[in-house]
Amino acid sequence: MNSEMALLILCWQTACLSHDHENGKLLPGATSATEAESAELDKIHDEVTPKASWDEFNNLYGSFKSASDRTKACVNALQSESRDFKVLVTNCMTRIAKASREDDNKENMSPEEYEFIKGVRDQLGLN
Repeated sequence: MNSEMALLILCWQTACLSHDHENGKLLPGATSATEAESAELDKIHDEVTPKASWDEFNNLYGSFKSASDRTKACVNALQSESRDFKVLVTNCMTRIAKASREDDNKENMSPEEYEFIKGVRDQLGLN
């Protein structure tokens, strides 16, 4: 896995976190990812990782047995990157988190999303 793919995967993992209630329209067949989050991932791809292959993304995302295994692989892929790139990754994750509102949160970023992003920041040595 390269660092650009890790960025996209961590963003999508943020979108796929479970919540009691999604306020936005879900993607067809999805239980937690919304159309707004998918649209934001497309923007991030076009702006930050335009050469990344969606086919590779889909294959790689689905190849892990668990979300924690997926996160660990992404963090490992990012360890040798610059601080600036690591900050870019977590900023993109935040963009996804703020793309749609879950539950009764006053802000679009849910507590689950906040904790996930904070955990990745910690693992990347950013906090």
